[in-house]
Amino acid sequence: MASIEQSVKSQFAKVFAVSDWSLLKKVAESNLKEAAKLLKRDMPIETTLKLLARNSRKRLLIGVGVELLVKAVYLKHGYMINKPPKGSPLTFPFSAQDAAGVQLVADQTFMLNDLIENLPKVVQLQSKHSTLKGLKIAKVFRNKEGHGVTSAHAFDASNYTDIASSLSALYRDAFGEKLSVRFSMAPNESAVWRISRPNKRF
Repeated sequence: MASIEQSVKSQFAKVFAVSDWSLLKKVAESNLKEAAKLLKRDMPIETTLKLLARNSRKRLLIGVGVELLVKAVYLKHGYMINKPPKGSPLTFPFSAQDAAGVQLVADQTFMLNDLIENLPKVVQLQSKHSTLKGLKIAKVFRNKEGHGVTSAHAFDASNYTDIASSLSALYRDAFGEKLSVRFSMAPNESAVWRISRPNKRF
């Protein structure tokens, strides 16, 4: 008999096809755009906790958005994100062509850390170090906000500018698009989320 966890996981089980990249990217962008523009007044919580709740929510949205976006990059470039069965000779990252005829595990995708570390094997990154740096910060945001809430922390504004720079570079290198993004954090700091497509290579 399946456990509760296995039963619920089976509801969402899917071997992603390369054509699914567009859906993942659109949902990723929804999360990231919301993160950029979220304000204290949007938070349904007592006034004294609005800033804390907003910042926590921003980090969670950024982390989830980045994971979906990175998975979209893999799929768009012909690479699979589901894990192979035990004993498979497939080595990550592997292409859809490499996996032809292999029944991948429908309820398991590769961990975000693995996806980030292997990203340079999937797409040529013009600024490898800075691109991966921002993605790794977003991964920490996702992990931290998914496991607890702290009443205070050492705020570092460069975390958000690093993520923004990373995303802009990834859009350029992986999608041939120009992304302008600013996550509104400071008082009176205007949010930016704008995508254009000057590059016709993709």
